[in-house]
Amino acid sequence: MRKPFIAANWKMHKTVDDALKFVEAVSGRLPDPAVVTCGIAAHFLALYPMVQAAKDLNLGVIAQNAYGEFSGPYTGEVSPRALAAAGVQYVMCGHIERRTLFHEDNQLVAKKVAAALQCGITPIICTDETMIQQEFNGEVHYVFAQLMDVLSEISFDQVKNVIISYEPSWAVGVGQHANPTLAEEGCRLIRRSIADTYSYEVADKIRILYGGSVNPENIELIMGKRDIDGVLIGRASLDADNFLTMVNRVAALYAPAAEAKK
Repeated sequence: MRKPFIAANWKMHKTVDDALKFVEAVSGRLPDPAVVTCGIAAHFLALYPMVQAAKDLNLGVIAQNAYGEFSGPYTGEVSPRALAAAGVQYVMCGHIERRTLFHEDNQLVAKKVAAALQCGITPIICTDETMIQQEFNGEVHYVFAQLMDVLSEISFDQVKNVIISYEPSWAVGVGQHANPTLAEEGCRLIRRSIADTYSYEVADKIRILYGGSVNPENIELIMGKRDIDGVLIGRASLDADNFLTMVNRVAALYAPAAEAKK
């Protein structure tokens, strides 16, 4: 059983004080880390204070971006090595807003993923629904072209250490109602793409998240799907009570299976 990962993406919201108040508000109210992994993607200024405030909590700290080099003349960028030294555990790579607003391409995203892995940070690779047809063992499969292009520079051993987030453009940041059936189909096809390229064993272990208009009303329907292992939540995660409602609803879904596994 893959342990679910519930991540909040705050984008460019909240001051450092706001972020710390949020951590204080959820302290002691998060689910058992054996059942659900929780995380917050905050802006750079808030990361280190949040790492310190969340040391004893089931709350991983996620960077929203990092550069693909450890140091050098890259004004305005942040090194993954510096993030690792600050205690940041995860970094998002290739979010749709980074691609559309800042013109990041697959080559740059792949470089960021590789650098994060070398620093011991888990990359959360964001991918859209762009697909191409490829033949595997005489059968035509639809393959997530953007994702597989990014993964092409990553070794077999390394790919087991990534998290993937499926972000269909029709559902990210536009307030559309998330469709659990379409979300599941996208995540299923991603898992099959991983199995075709690497192995079924690797595909079965990788956690695949869904990002796009997730909220307290639909999270249980989304997380009830077989190939969805977590969610990347945008605006609905800005409120501490909303976030707690969502992570604890997921915990209630997964607690029986986690208990049976002990």
